[in-house]
Amino acid sequence: MMAAVMEFLDAMRDAGIRPIEPIADRLASGQPVRFRADGDKPGRLNGWALLHLDGIPAGVFRHYRLGVRSVWRAGTDQAAMTPAERSAIAAQVRAIEAQRRAETLARQEAAAVRACDLWRSAGRANPAHGYLTRKGLPPFGIRQHGEALLVPMFDPAFRLWNVQSVYANGHKRFLTGGRTSGLFWPHGAFALDGRPTSGPLVIGEGYSTMARIHHATGHGVIAAMSAHNLESVARSMQTLFPGRTIVIAADDDAHLDENVGLCAAQRAAAVIGGHLATPRPIEGRQAHA
Repeated sequence: MMAAVMEFLDAMRDAGIRPIEPIADRLASGQPVRFRADGDKPGRLNGWALLHLDGIPAGVFRHYRLGVRSVWRAGTDQAAMTPAERSAIAAQVRAIEAQRRAETLARQEAAAVRACDLWRSAGRANPAHGYLTRKGLPPFGIRQHGEALLVPMFDPAFRLWNVQSVYANGHKRFLTGGRTSGLFWPHGAFALDGRPTSGPLVIGEGYSTMARIHHATGHGVIAAMSAHNLESVARSMQTLFPGRTIVIAADDDAHLDENVGLCAAQRAAAVIGGHLATPRPIEGRQAHA
């Protein structure tokens, strides 16, 4: 099995696609893999690959920046494949991909049911919860189930898909199999009558960061829950709140080799024409872009 994975990776490299991080084990799982390749900017996952290892191994890989898309089948001279053979492999891979999407959606739907059950059965968050006291936050917009704080995660239609459980020691986890892409935690974005609140809307990564911003400013806030979610969530908010001033609050990961938080925030602000806020001045330091 791993021999087929390595052959597939060799075909990708021959096409000029070289993943920055090892992806062999992820490919072997049979799930679609997004990855950053050599030459991509930090935080950009321009590579995509799917490998099917049942029967004769076959797969497809793409790189959006390079405009590369290629199908692959084990033991086949890729250059000598006829158009009909390529089409047949591509159709096989599309069918596999559709099946994987259906399986993923089923897992996400099951997790959404669990999220709703947890949220309904949860009580008010304890203000003395260890995480809240350490962060200096009051318990708004969240609930508590047992020892865990629950942070609800909605889609743009405000359907609850997942919850993030946060423990006193700072450990966080999402529901197994649950959806995370495009989801967010909102607070103060709407008034009690359903109308948008006044003032700017601030979008950032984590719950505690955005809760602190709301607590300090009173502005409506949105937590995208990850750097990779910032751009899609920013687009959604621009659609939900046309004409409203949107500020992207960056997590400045200057301590990392790649400043993922700042780069993701810069991209999100640029895409929607929003404002960028950083926790401290970045002049005089190298901002990875």
